[in-house]
Amino acid sequence: MKSFYSFLFEEKDSIEDKIIDFFRKNPNPSDKMVHEFANKEEIDEHKFEEIIYKLFSNYVKIGKNRDKKDSDFDSKELKLGIKIEMEHIDDESIAKEIAKDHLSELPDYYSKLVKMEKD
Repeated sequence: MKSFYSFLFEEKDSIEDKIIDFFRKNPNPSDKMVHEFANKEEIDEHKFEEIIYKLFSNYVKIGKNRDKKDSDFDSKELKLGIKIEMEHIDDESIAKEIAKDHLSELPDYYSKLVKMEKD
């Protein structure tokens, strides 16, 4: 298996390689930058997020809020978040990390998402 650093400095062709290259050039991108990149590459934003978490989980600690306890979040929101994220990925631990990141930014993210989708 190649090292993380060898990935960073090789020519990029696959979508995974393009994502790694994007993060090499933008080590701390804003959400807007990430979404713009996903749209430019015509990748569903949820699929893009899944690829990012899977790629980098092999090399670095992922999820900005992974060290927060589950009890730091509203249990209903976290459960709903995991359920919703599992619609897009097949790894519950990654779904939980994504949910925690969203809930750290907006504590009722998933309730609002459900309401928005209904409206």
